[in-house]
Amino acid sequence: MRSRHGLTLIEIVFSMTLLAIIAVGTAQYMVYSRLDIERGIRHQLAWMAMASRLEECVDFGFETIPDSIPESLTSITISGLQAYRTSVVTGIDDTTDGLWPTDTKLPDYYKIQIYISWFNPTDSSDSLTAYLSEETSWHY
Repeated sequence: MRSRHGLTLIEIVFSMTLLAIIAVGTAQYMVYSRLDIERGIRHQLAWMAMASRLEECVDFGFETIPDSIPESLTSITISGLQAYRTSVVTGIDDTTDGLWPTDTKLPDYYKIQIYISWFNPTDSSDSLTAYLSEETSWHY
């Protein structure tokens, strides 16, 4: 009896196919992991930019917010990335504190919404909403 050394063609093809499947799966995992990490970084940068914008709202004061804050698709750069910021202010009357004509102070609250869009102005990916009244502090 002669002993045979080496692998058959079927064994080589099977092992190469298995290796290719593992390599493609690993490469795909790394690509998606990188995309998730980049998305997370953009999300944190957006929250920092939105929080900074809310701090500006506090500096403007309650009476000047409607005239100072609203903006639409303002181009900004955050850590070298192109973004677009939109700020919307809505006045809200609280019906529990009295109705007109006794409640002459309108609006009672401002709802401030800030949106950040990355790369495409029409694709809002991050947003922050806060409520501000003259009597109380911020509510997120």
